[in-house]
Amino acid sequence: MDTVNKPEVSRTIVRFYAGMIVFISAILGIVFYFIYTEKPTNSLVGIIVLVTTTVFVEGLMVWLLASIHRTRYVLTDSELVLQAPKLIGGSKRIPLETVESIQRTLIPFGFRLFGASFYGGYYYFPSVGRAFMVITNFRDGVLIKARNGNYVITPSNPDNFIESIKTRSKTET
Repeated sequence: MDTVNKPEVSRTIVRFYAGMIVFISAILGIVFYFIYTEKPTNSLVGIIVLVTTTVFVEGLMVWLLASIHRTRYVLTDSELVLQAPKLIGGSKRIPLETVESIQRTLIPFGFRLFGASFYGGYYYFPSVGRAFMVITNFRDGVLIKARNGNYVITPSNPDNFIESIKTRSKTET
């Protein structure tokens, strides 16, 4: 029986990415205005490059913001699947028999190695080492140590989620 856990999304994270979208739009709008009003000899090329860049960057930010709301942790009888976009490292499968420990944790301070700020990717945490993190809030942290790596996630109702994994994996930590 599969259990799908849709984590609660933090307003702070959503506001950060929405603010970045507005900020980037404003900056690119100002640059567009100056290119258009000054009309240098190559203004058409500049406008095309600017519009292309704007569409790409804004599309990427909107896609990332939308993907935060599609984050899921799917628990099956044999594995835990962390559903995340490829932009932060893609979905991960953790076989339950490889889980060595699972516990509540504060969202640790770490150094981003690859990924998106405040959402996820690969991080280095001094107390844990390298870990894949996919979080949607700053309260419900769960640290999973498995033979194939470390993971930090934020399921809704973390205590029940931990118990479900312990029950299915027979982990006693």
